[in-house]
Amino acid sequence: MSPRSPASRRRSALLSLLGTCALLPLTACDEPQPQPPVDSSPRTLRLMQTSDLHTNILPWDYFTGKPDPLRGLSKVATLVKQARAEHPECNLLVDTGDTIQGTPLGTYYALVDNAPQHPMAVAMNELRYDAMALGNHEFNYGLDVLNKFKSEASFPLLGANIRRSSDGGEAVIPYLLKDVCGVKVGILGLVTPGVTTWERAENISGLRFDNPLVTAREYVPRMRQAGADVVVVAIHSGPDKQPTGRATDPASWLTDYADPTKWADRGNLPGENQAVQIAQQVEGIDVLLTGHTHQPIPKMLLKNTQGQDVLLIQPNRWGSHLGVVDLSLVHADGHWKVEGKDSRLLEVNASVEQDARVTQLTQGHHDTTLNYVSRKIGTTRAAFPGGYAARYVDSSLADLINAVQERAAKEAGHPVDFSLAALFTDDGLPAGDITLRDAYSIYIYDNTLYVMEINGSILRRALEHNAGYFVQWNPSAPPNASSPEAARVSSVQHYNWDLYSGIDYGFDLTKPLGSRLTHLRFKGADVRDDDVFHVAVNNYRAGGGGGYSMFKEGRVLWTSADGVRDYVARYLQNHPNVDPNDVNACNFSLTPSVYDYYFEATRGPVKCSAPQ
Repeated sequence: MSPRSPASRRRSALLSLLGTCALLPLTACDEPQPQPPVDSSPRTLRLMQTSDLHTNILPWDYFTGKPDPLRGLSKVATLVKQARAEHPECNLLVDTGDTIQGTPLGTYYALVDNAPQHPMAVAMNELRYDAMALGNHEFNYGLDVLNKFKSEASFPLLGANIRRSSDGGEAVIPYLLKDVCGVKVGILGLVTPGVTTWERAENISGLRFDNPLVTAREYVPRMRQAGADVVVVAIHSGPDKQPTGRATDPASWLTDYADPTKWADRGNLPGENQAVQIAQQVEGIDVLLTGHTHQPIPKMLLKNTQGQDVLLIQPNRWGSHLGVVDLSLVHADGHWKVEGKDSRLLEVNASVEQDARVTQLTQGHHDTTLNYVSRKIGTTRAAFPGGYAARYVDSSLADLINAVQERAAKEAGHPVDFSLAALFTDDGLPAGDITLRDAYSIYIYDNTLYVMEINGSILRRALEHNAGYFVQWNPSAPPNASSPEAARVSSVQHYNWDLYSGIDYGFDLTKPLGSRLTHLRFKGADVRDDDVFHVAVNNYRAGGGGGYSMFKEGRVLWTSADGVRDYVARYLQNHPNVDPNDVNACNFSLTPSVYDYYFEATRGPVKCSAPQ
C-alpha cells in the first residue's frame, strides 16, 4: 500500500477532529482551551556585551606583526560560552558597534576582496549574537559594504536614530523585541551622531543621524507599550566625561556624576557621547550597553527622573573584555520587573584560551591578511622613531605624515600652506625594507584627508587647545624623569596632540593652559587673526573632533576618497630610500625641552631638540 499524501492525512485529521467534537457539548470546541500556568518563579537574565571589536578576531596585532594575548573575539568567545553556560536558557549576547573596521583584516575584506562572507559575520554568527548596534566606523567603506555585512549576519543590526534624509523614515531596524526565558526583552539601537562629522558624504548618502536622546524618548515608551518587560539601550556612544582619578579603578565610575571635582570633560562633539544623559532623562530604561569611548567601565549607576537606578557598562575595545550584566527578575501584576541589577567585566588575558571553533572558521581570513600586510612596498635610509620620543619634539615621523598629506592635497589640485598630524601609536618606521604593515602601523585609523580654509584666529585657538596635551610644568618639581607619560594629561588621547608643518611656533609649558603659545609665524611674519590659510587635516579634526570645535568655523575645500593610511603607503612606495633627515624640518619647540629631559641621556640629541 502506498503512503498517503500530506493532503489526505490533513483531511483524515480534520474528519477525526470533527467526529470528536460531535460527541462533545457544543461549547467544548468553541471555547479556548486552558493555557498552562506561567512559570512565575524569580530568575536571572544575563546580558553579555562586546563593543569596538574593530575586526580583532584572533589575538594578533597586525600593526606590530606580533601576537597579543589581551585581545580578540576568539578569546572573548571562550568567556561567552562560559558565561552562557551559567544561564543557558536566559541570556542575550549584544555588540555595540565599530565591528567591521579597524585592522588590515577589515580593510582587506572591505576593499581588496569583498566577495567572501565577512570574517566578523562568520565569527559572530558562530557565537549566536542576538543583536548589534551600528557604530560610526560601520560606514567607513560605504553602504554597499555595510549592507553586504548586514545580509551575512544572522542577527539584526540596529540604529533607531539612523533615518532616511528624504522623508525621515527608519533607515535601519530601530529595536528588537525578543522573548527570553519567558521575559520580553527590548533592545534599542542607537549610534553617535558624530558620523556626519567624520564620514565622507558619499558613504552615508541618503541618511541622517538624529539626536540619540530625542530618539530614545520616542522609542522607549513605544517598546514598553509593545510589552517589553526589560528595556536595554545598546548605544555606540559613551559618557561625555571621565573620572579625574584613575579610570581603570572601578570605584571611580561609581562616584557622583554631578560632582565636578570627580569628572573631566572628554572634549566631545555636540551630542557625541550622550549615554549618561539618556540614562538620566529617559524613563523606562533598565540598562545601557555603551561603546565608542574605548574605556573599560564595569559599572555605573545613574538615577533617572523617577529616582530609579539605571545601570551603564562598557567593555573597552578590541575584544579585551566581555561585559556581563545580571538582572534579577520577579513576576508581579502580570509582567516581569527588574528587582536587582549588577555588572562586571571579564578580562581577556594570557590565561584565556581561544575558542577552537571561532579560530578554525577565521584562520584562513587571518592568514590571507598576514600575506597582504607583509609585502614590501619601500625602503628607508634610517629609522623614523616613534612613541613619546617622536611626540615630544619636532620629529621626522610627524613631518613624514605631514609631507604625505601636503603631497596628496597638491596632487588633488588643492595645495596647502601647512599640514597637521598626530602620532596615533608608539610605532615608528624601521631602517631598510618597509612593508605595508609598517606603513599602516604609523596611521592605524581610516581617516580621510580634508583641505580647509581657516584664518589666523582659528589656528591660534587650535594651537592653544593643542597644548592641553601637557600638564603644567613646575620647574621646582618637574615630572618623574623615568616616566615620559607623566608629562602629559592622561585623559587627553595621543590622537589629539597635533604636530604642524609649515608654521613656526612653540609652547611654554610652565604657563597655564590658554596662554602657552610663545610665538606663531608663517614665512617669517607673525600670524594675524585675519590671515587666511589652506591647511591639510584629517576628517576627524576638520569636524571638530577632540574638542577642536574652532575648525568647524573653517571652510572645507576638498575631501579625499582615499584614507590617509593609503596615502602613506603610496608615498613610501613612490619614494625609495626615504631619509628622515631630508623629511625633518625644524619649526616647533617646547620650553622646557621635554625630549631632552626624558631622552637625550639615553638616545642622544636629535635634529630639532634645541629651542627655536
